[in-house]
Amino acid sequence: MTFPKPFLVTAAILIGVAAPLHAAETMTKSEITSALIGKTLSTSRKGMPVRLTYNTDGSVAMKAMIISAKGTWRYNGDGLCMNMTSGPRKGETCVTFTDLGNGRYLNSQGMTLTLKN
Repeated sequence: MTFPKPFLVTAAILIGVAAPLHAAETMTKSEITSALIGKTLSTSRKGMPVRLTYNTDGSVAMKAMIISAKGTWRYNGDGLCMNMTSGPRKGETCVTFTDLGNGRYLNSQGMTLTLKN
């Protein structure tokens, strides 16, 4: 049995064997600087809205409805490391970012962050 080409392409996409149309690339240090540093980002953690700011002075602040956290951040290659000194998740966490477009960024821990105006 022979299938038309559009059918085969559609079937391949639906079952996940076709290559992605655009492979996401990790943002560089300069892209992170211009897109994220000094800006307020929003996300959700366990269903709770969270605001996060990587300040230009190397400090980081996180604020949720009932908790907040502070610490410092530094570059780590083409990513960032946060060292939280207060709040529920103290310690260092390092992530990279992928630009999803329209002011949305995915970190390497699977969290989507959105720029706040």
